[in-house]
Amino acid sequence: MARSRTWTAAIAVVCAFTLTAGLAACSSSDGDSSGGGGNTTGVTDTSIRIGVAVSDLDGLRAAGMALAPALTTQNLSKRLTSYFDEWNAAGGINGRQVEGVVMTWDPVKPATAQKVCDDATINTPVFAMINSNGMGAKYIECIAQAGVPIFFGDVAPQSAHDTGWLTSISPSAEVNAKSGIDAAIKSGQIPKGAAVGLLSGNGPEHVAAVAAAKSSLEANGNKITVAQINTLQGDPGIQNTESAAAVNTFKAANVTNVAIALQFTASNGFWDNAGGNNWKFTFLDVASSMCTPYGGKSLKPSAVGGICFTVFGDSVTPDGKLKPESAFEKECRAKFDALSANDYAGAKSYPGVPSGETRTLPDGTKVSSDAPPNECTITTVMKRALDKAGKNLTRESFMKAVRGLGEVEIANGSNGVGSQKEGKTYLANTTHAVKLTAAPTGTAKNANGTYNGCPVDVQCWVPVDTTWYDIAS
Repeated sequence: MARSRTWTAAIAVVCAFTLTAGLAACSSSDGDSSGGGGNTTGVTDTSIRIGVAVSDLDGLRAAGMALAPALTTQNLSKRLTSYFDEWNAAGGINGRQVEGVVMTWDPVKPATAQKVCDDATINTPVFAMINSNGMGAKYIECIAQAGVPIFFGDVAPQSAHDTGWLTSISPSAEVNAKSGIDAAIKSGQIPKGAAVGLLSGNGPEHVAAVAAAKSSLEANGNKITVAQINTLQGDPGIQNTESAAAVNTFKAANVTNVAIALQFTASNGFWDNAGGNNWKFTFLDVASSMCTPYGGKSLKPSAVGGICFTVFGDSVTPDGKLKPESAFEKECRAKFDALSANDYAGAKSYPGVPSGETRTLPDGTKVSSDAPPNECTITTVMKRALDKAGKNLTRESFMKAVRGLGEVEIANGSNGVGSQKEGKTYLANTTHAVKLTAAPTGTAKNANGTYNGCPVDVQCWVPVDTTWYDIAS
């Protein structure tokens, strides 16, 4: 991948505004992003430095927030760095050892993720970067614009994909928004000409998604009312107030359908007041954890019944049974169980159990945190590409290797199969429809071995049917 004017311009801007970076960081940028061996940023003849961005959960706990005991910054980091340890124990990557560089941000202050971008690109430059989920798309794009290969488990705007340095599991926010709206129209969930409310944030992923969604709705003759919430400021109080006000905005517009392009962390006020309006909800998978198990269990009961089209998979089948795991998913789970054996008092991971929790099911079975799929998928793709790039490792040779991988395995997503090829910046190949389903704590296990169709007694997404649709970018 040739050095682009975008990369050169990004470094110029950074150096102009970041005085603390020092002259050395700016003057050496040309030599750091290309070339071989010790001349490539984050690579020496004996090591490869890979950044790992995780939420500072220890900081939240110190501030008084109640979190599951095993949900710590260190444990989140280990979900990725343990793979590096495994590679190193087997001799490393083409003679190099992999060093994980952990970088954190405060999840209740999204703007603190700017430091992650600054560290990854200037202060503690790394060869490549991973964020399995949670970091704002604005900061993912910041890293990609600086020419650092970054792997992301959530959804980013097309502008981040267009840098060529991003590899995500999911397509862009624009692709997901359009495919979700198109599917809702085709299925009759959003009738032609109906009044539709769009609930969105003001982050780049939200703005891009709304523009894509509006184009499909306008073509369907729908009257559109947009309620935009200030998500960039990261103030939960403001988000709660503004999303609650959206209910009255939509009532005044006499909407019959609401398309949700706003993550649950910013929409609590809306869901607290949305009940009783008989609106049909279409979730657009355009931001962090929108239609994942974690997002599903975190939404308010008023959201139950909403439909989402997403590349992310489920632990159950449409007929309410536990989904059989693929060989790759079994391998991912076995590695997680070995890693976390001391964190959950011997309880094994189980589908659908919220991250970091140990839980006793209504039938008395003791289970623990589900295995995280994104980390397993991303590190497997990264390892294959690093091996393929060979000894003369540069960011360009690495990205060429990533795009040349062909078929890749995806844990709990895209019906198990994804791909990489030139010009394709995401892994997933297919998407499907899921429905938010209620399973309050204490729900009894049914004859199929699930809890109202959910893997455990926790609200979840259940596939509408067995169909997976090809993604049209």
